[in-house]
Amino acid sequence: MLLRKLGRALAVTAALLPVAFAKGKDDSGQSTFVSPDGDVAFAIDIGENRDTEVYFSIRVKKSRSWGAVGLGSDDMPGALYFMVYKSRDSGKVTFSPRLAYGHYEPYFWDGMDVEILSNNTGLIDDHMVVSGRCKSGCRSWPSHGGNKGYLDVYSDDSKAIFAFGPKEDFYSNNKDASVKYHAGYGTFSINIDRTHGDSELPFLDDSTKDVGTKLIYDKKAKPNWASPLHGVFMVLSIVFLMPVGVVLLRSGGWVKWHALNQTIATLGVFAGFGIGVANSFYYQRSRSFDDPHQIIGFVVTGLLLGQFGLGVMHHTQYKKTQTPTRYGKIHLWVGRIILFFGTLNAFMGFTFALNRRFGMLLALLIIFITITSLILIYGRRYLDKRRLGPRGPGLAGGSQQYAPPPWRQPPQNTGYPSDPPPGYQPPSNQGLGEVSPGMRSPSPWQSHKDDEADMNLGREQRPREFS
Repeated sequence: MLLRKLGRALAVTAALLPVAFAKGKDDSGQSTFVSPDGDVAFAIDIGENRDTEVYFSIRVKKSRSWGAVGLGSDDMPGALYFMVYKSRDSGKVTFSPRLAYGHYEPYFWDGMDVEILSNNTGLIDDHMVVSGRCKSGCRSWPSHGGNKGYLDVYSDDSKAIFAFGPKEDFYSNNKDASVKYHAGYGTFSINIDRTHGDSELPFLDDSTKDVGTKLIYDKKAKPNWASPLHGVFMVLSIVFLMPVGVVLLRSGGWVKWHALNQTIATLGVFAGFGIGVANSFYYQRSRSFDDPHQIIGFVVTGLLLGQFGLGVMHHTQYKKTQTPTRYGKIHLWVGRIILFFGTLNAFMGFTFALNRRFGMLLALLIIFITITSLILIYGRRYLDKRRLGPRGPGLAGGSQQYAPPPWRQPPQNTGYPSDPPPGYQPPSNQGLGEVSPGMRSPSPWQSHKDDEADMNLGREQRPREFS
């Protein structure tokens, strides 16, 4: 009986040994997290020094413009971010600790003392990798409303957040470089308590799996349409519609169509202006509204509001007087200023939005619009001159000029001579005697009948009086 009980005890002990070893292996060492698509991976280890130090490693696909992991919160406000993106120096990366006080781009925080471990940092294979030892600033940090964020190193369910940027090339050596809107994000929990013990450098590679972490949710971010929509409204309104309005007035003389076109363009600018202002609060580079692109945008929009009023006053006064007005001259030059600085600001806007490649498309559009406008305006003037000038063979430049018939020629001298013609003297003043009525011969217009009354034609007339 005793031997049977001893055998059972040994069997149970042997069965529990693998579980114990597995549990011990899972309860100590680094905790690692890998996002569902493998875009972001993160590892953390507290080590022996539980008061200050934190060992970490972050790994992001090189195809992404940037990647980040936030500790201490599963929401943007209050989290401490470890962000990484490619450096302009070949084979290197830039590590940027950041804080966020709201749902907008985190800003660089210089309160973290980090020793970057160069033997496992840089562009490694197809990933951006940063490994480091945080000496201070990783356990607590400033947070929104005067509070402090913190990392509970004894928690087995510490909240964290991750995010990554769009797939495009982005290079910067600046730790406070502005980045584009995230393309995906999610939250997870970390068992930090299990990482206490002997210090070991966290390590990440293609074989890394989730250990001591749990994914809470993963989402693909909705595209930020505000920036593209702002650009579309501004480019179509200032670079395209406003030059079309100039052509309508200068080439066709269509005042009403010019007014309608410019009204639509003005409304488009105001819509783009509102979208741009609202979108500026989401990025650190634009929250202070001190960038040249923003300043010029405010000035151009203000001038456009005054330009609309000048156009209305010019048209109202011109209808009354049918003569050029002083408002018209000011309206003309203000329009030229708006077109020049508005187009220049469009180029600056693409750079400001980190989309310089679209500046080339804008340049091609401007060249096309300029050439088309010149052809329409000056081509119309040339055709008008041809229509009003001589026609037929032997036109301008020929040796034989076409002479229109006399009845098409303009009068050469339509004025009267300065000296009057010589006066007319009747025969009575030329020494001839008065002829008696009986001796007069009847004229072709006078009857031979004696009983007809003599017509009284009045006094004698002179040729000058007829003229």
